[in-house]
Amino acid sequence: MALMIGGRAVSGLFRLGVARSTPCEDAGRLVALGTGPKHRLHGDQRDAAPAPGSGEARLRLGFRISVLVLATALLPVGSANATEGGGSVYPYGLNTVATGVLPPPGGYLYLYNLYYTADRVADGGGGAAVPDFQLDVRAHTLRYLRVLDSGRILGGTPALLIAQPYIDTEVAVGARPNGRRGLGDTTAGLMLGWQHPGLHSLAGVDITLPTGGYSTTRPVNLGRNHYAGTFYYAATRRFGTHYDANLRVNLTLNARNPDTRYQSGVETGADYSVNRRLGANWLAGLSGYVQYQLSDDTLAGETVGDGRRLRVFAYGPQLAYRGDGWGLVAKWQHETAARNKPEGDKYWLQLFWRW
Repeated sequence: MALMIGGRAVSGLFRLGVARSTPCEDAGRLVALGTGPKHRLHGDQRDAAPAPGSGEARLRLGFRISVLVLATALLPVGSANATEGGGSVYPYGLNTVATGVLPPPGGYLYLYNLYYTADRVADGGGGAAVPDFQLDVRAHTLRYLRVLDSGRILGGTPALLIAQPYIDTEVAVGARPNGRRGLGDTTAGLMLGWQHPGLHSLAGVDITLPTGGYSTTRPVNLGRNHYAGTFYYAATRRFGTHYDANLRVNLTLNARNPDTRYQSGVETGADYSVNRRLGANWLAGLSGYVQYQLSDDTLAGETVGDGRRLRVFAYGPQLAYRGDGWGLVAKWQHETAARNKPEGDKYWLQLFWRW
C-alpha cells in the first residue's frame, strides 16, 4: 500500500491493522448489561435478584463478575457494552492512514499502542448506566503482514497477516478496582489488494481465535472465549496532489461463548479519515470511526434485555510521518453518542517497519 506523500508513493505507512478490541472495553459493556431500573451495579451492591434459573439470572450470575474482568480485557479497544463485554474483536479507529493501500511484496512489522480511558458507561438511552466508573486500558499489538509476489487472485495481490495483542487493563466500579494483564486473542487474516489510478482498495477477512486468558470466575478477562470473523472492504482515494480520503467498512460475526452460552450480535462499522500532505514526509488530518450493532445479544438463544445493541461515533486529529522504510502515526479520538458501552477517549501511537 503505497501512501502518496508529496507526490511520491510511500509504501505501507499504515496498512489495515488487526489489533482487536480489548475485554476491558467489554467489561464496561457488561457493566451496562446489568444496568437499568432493575439492575444497577454500584460497588458490590445490586437490586433484588431475578428469578432463579431465568435467563436474566444466568446473565447476572455469569457476567456480574465478568463486568469488571471484561472491562479490563478490552484488547483492541473498540466498544464496551453491547456484545458480550461491550467490545468488538476489531479495534475501531485503527485504520485511518493509507487504509486501502497494500504495500509492495515483502514483509512488514507493525506495533500498535493504544490507551483507552473512560469514566462513563452509557445505557441504551445514552444516560449514565453506572456511577463512579473508571476504565483504563493499555493495549500493545504486534502485527506481521506478508504481501505475496506469486500470482494474483481475482486480479488482486494476496497478503497474509497475524496479530497478537498484550493488554494491561484496570476497571473500577465504586471503590472496587480490578485489573489484569497478559496476552489477548490472536487474529489471523487474508486480504487482496488492487491499485487503480487515484484509487487503492482492499478486501479481506480476519479470524479471531480464542487464545487469550479466560475464566467465568474472573472479574476481568483478556480473551473473549469465542471465535469471530470480520469481513471488510477498504479504500483510499486521492484528490489532487495534497488530499486523500480513507474508509474501511466492517461486518463482524460472533460465535457463541461455550462457557456462558452468550452470543454477541452482528456488528458493523467504519474507520474514516480525510488527510492533507505537508511536504514530502508529513500528513495531517481528521480521523475517527462509527460502530453500530445490527442484531441483538442473546443468552441461551433468548434476547438479552432490550437487545443491548451498541453504537458510538468518534472523531479527532491525527499526524503521520513517513521515513525511509519506517513510519508512525499519532492520533486522538473522542467518543460521543455512545449507547450500551463505555464512552471515552483513545490515544494511538502506531509504528511500522519494512521487514
